[in-house]
This record gives sequence, C-alpha cells and structure tokens, in this order.
Amino acid sequence: MAKSQKQKKTKPKSAGLMTEVAVEKLAFSMGRAADIDEVLRAAGLSRQKLSVLLADDEISQAMETRLDSVLNAPWRFAEDHGEQTLFLKELLTKWHFEIVSGAWEALPYGYSVMEAVFAFDLQSRITLSEIVVKPLEWFEPKNDGQLIFRKPQSSLEIDVFKTYPLKFFLTRRKPTFKQPYGDPLLSKLYWLWFFKTNSTKFWVKFLERFGSPLLVGKVGGDGRNQDDIDAMTTALLNAHAQSVISIDSEDDVNTVGTNFSGAGSSAFEAFDRVMTKRIQKVVLGQTMTSENDGGGSKALGVVHNEVRMDKRNSDLRMITPTVQEIIDSICLLNNFEKHTVILGGEQDLNVDVVNRDLKLKDLGVEFNQQYVMETYGIKAEHFKMNEGGVSVNTQFKALPQRAFSFAASTKKLSPEQQEVEELTDEQRSFELLDQKQVNELIQSSESPEDLALNLMQLMPSASQSQFTANLERALYAADVLGYVSASGGK
Repeated sequence: MAKSQKQKKTKPKSAGLMTEVAVEKLAFSMGRAADIDEVLRAAGLSRQKLSVLLADDEISQAMETRLDSVLNAPWRFAEDHGEQTLFLKELLTKWHFEIVSGAWEALPYGYSVMEAVFAFDLQSRITLSEIVVKPLEWFEPKNDGQLIFRKPQSSLEIDVFKTYPLKFFLTRRKPTFKQPYGDPLLSKLYWLWFFKTNSTKFWVKFLERFGSPLLVGKVGGDGRNQDDIDAMTTALLNAHAQSVISIDSEDDVNTVGTNFSGAGSSAFEAFDRVMTKRIQKVVLGQTMTSENDGGGSKALGVVHNEVRMDKRNSDLRMITPTVQEIIDSICLLNNFEKHTVILGGEQDLNVDVVNRDLKLKDLGVEFNQQYVMETYGIKAEHFKMNEGGVSVNTQFKALPQRAFSFAASTKKLSPEQQEVEELTDEQRSFELLDQKQVNELIQSSESPEDLALNLMQLMPSASQSQFTANLERALYAADVLGYVSASGGK
C-alpha cells in the first residue's frame, strides 16, 4: 500500500519583503555621499561652484528666458472654499516669485532647499513671514527621501524633515537612487562655457598682438649708446597708448604691418556661433530665440514654440510638488480644507466646440452656467450669463461662405441683394387651392386639426411651403366665414 503524501501547510518565508535590502549602508554611514556627476568629477568642481557659469551672458540670458516662462505661467486652485481660498490666493500672489524661483533653482544645480518662517497676521492666522533659498552645500538629499543638514564646520547630522517638520522644502530635478542629488543642467554646459570663455580670451590676446602694426625704431648717430636705445624703446611703448612720439632728426621710426587677412576673425566668429547655438539647444531646446539663423518660416516657428512650451511644462511639473507642500503646510497650520494648486493649468479653447456652440446659439439654444464651466474650464466668478435672452442676428451669414458670383459683380449688387436674388431664384412656384376647394375643405372640417389633416390628404405631394400657404389661406377663410355666420345669426 502506497504511502500517503502529506501536503505541507507551512508557507515559505522571505525576510525583508517590506524593507529595502540593496542599500549601500556603509557609504552613507561614513558621512556625506560622493557626488557621482561625471562632469563635476572630471572638472574637479562642486555643485555650488557651477554658479560661475551664470556670469556668462548667453547662459544667463537662456536661463532667465526659461525662468521667466515659468514665472509667467498662470496658476489657480482647483477648489473654492470661500475665505480660505481667498486667503491662500493673496498669500501665493505675494510670495509667488520667491517660491517659484526658489524651487526652480533645482534646474541649474540639481536640487534646492528653501526654509520658511511663519508668523501670525492681524486675524490670528498663520502666514508666511519669509521664505528663502539656503546654500545647497549645507544639505544632503538621501535616496530614501531624507534631507540631512550639516552645520558649517561641523560633522553633526540633523534629519531636517523629522527635526523641523513643515519648515524646509526640498526640490530635486530627475533624482535617482544612484544620484539623489539630482541632475544639474549647468553641468551639461560646463565644457561649452569653458571652451567659449577661453577662446574669447585667446582672441583678445590675438588681437592685441596682431591687430595693430609693429613699430620699429632706429637710433641714429655715431655716438649712440644703450641709454639712447632704451629711451627709444620706452618712447615706442608709450606711442602704442598715445599714438604720439618725438624723436631726433637722426632717428627713424617705421611700421611693420601684419599679414592679418581676417581668416582668424571668421574662424573665431564661426566657433563662437557654434558654442552659442549649443548652449541654446541645451537650455531652451532650440535656437530661434533672438535670431532666425538666416532663414525661417511660420511652421518652424510654431515647432520651436511647442518645444519651448514643453520645457516650461517640464519645469512646472518639477516645482509643483514643492508649491503644493507649502500650501499644504499653510492649510495644516490653519486647519483649512484641502487646496490643490494647479500651475500652468490653462485650458486650451477647442475651436470645433466653439463653432458648434455658436451655431446652436443662433438656432436659439441657451446654455446654462454649469455647461460653460465644465466645457470651457472657466470659473463662475470670471463670467456672467446674459439673462436677457438670445439676441437674434438679422444679418446674412451664408453669403461670405459662398463662391464668387461673376454675375453679381457685373450687376454691382450688394452682398445682401445677391443673397436675396439667389434665395428667390431657388424658390419653386406652387399652386393654391381655388375657392371652391377651400369651401369644401372648410365644410368637411370641424377643428383646425381636422382642417390640417384633410388638407394633407388632399395635397399629399405638396411641399412644406405650399402646404403652409394653403393651410393659412383655409384658416383665414374659415375665420371670415365664422364671423359672417355669427353676425347673420344675431
């Protein structure tokens, strides 16, 4: 008899299902983690030293252009809680530049840390008193979301979010587990800035050396000595700055021109132009910011504008969590309702929907406030519904969409007259019932409904306009006959 197979009732166990195991605990326990940015390591720079790149005119202009697009982006709150929302709107309007620009500094440096100072207002509500960007070298973001603060010249580590909740706000650009400091955009520009700056220095020295002719002085006379030669040398050096020199009649000064043909100038301009375009591509994603590169078109401009909007939306997505954390802190401290801030959340106008609604409006359709808010994303306080009814447009609309009529142009007809002529020409002639048929129709009908039904049976193939004309004539005749009969009865 075979042995019975007993099923195991115990479940397999695995340690660490709820925790992260693959962590370099040794590296983090020994102090500040190393910055693994390859450009910074090769250049031997720290992140805070990247600020020297912003002294370059082209990099500074490109960065300001990108920051301005973020600062000018519209913002709004998704909810409306009356006085609470109004208070938050006033607060965010007042501190909008400091909050947005401070969080945006994570773009050039990889991460930024802001510290908020709160205070009570006149109505005993907690509001912002100050919010500033702190030096990033004081802080170290961890790959688990922690933020470590190290006081200058001290090895003491402070977990900021646990020790000072609702006070520090961290923004990072594209952080990874391997690189918790974020991805600094300025590091991509370092070598471009390095070669561009040094080529400019070389070009200035080149112009100083070969841009002006050389002065050659000859000291004449049989009794010349070294002092006379030194005096001539000093006079030539001063002549470069003053362009004036006085010499003896026996002395002579000549100029030796350089064989400078301008090839070096064109080479420098071409190199500087290439560096400038590469900087613009890295920061702005395109080069049509201040010039069109010798040509362009509307389609190309539209594409470049779409790229610019993509960059702006990317920056807005980066700073939105930080702005939301600040709003959440204010709401928590004041016991407010939840408020969701939307940056750059404008709703594009759908042209097809607008044209459809305009046609429905011309037909007499009235839209309510709820439809306008849901379809076009407009708040109730930003528009007012017209309660006076739909205004009837008495002007012709079909004509501007019609083809050109040569006959109308030769007859010098106005657009309105041309449309009237075309409408009347398209009307077909139709016959009316004679008086005998009208009388028979009235005698066989007891009500207006019967009159319309009998007329439909009498004229089954009549058009709508023909049926309407005969029905109106029969009703008018019936009214007259009724008045006459009533008068005769009296």
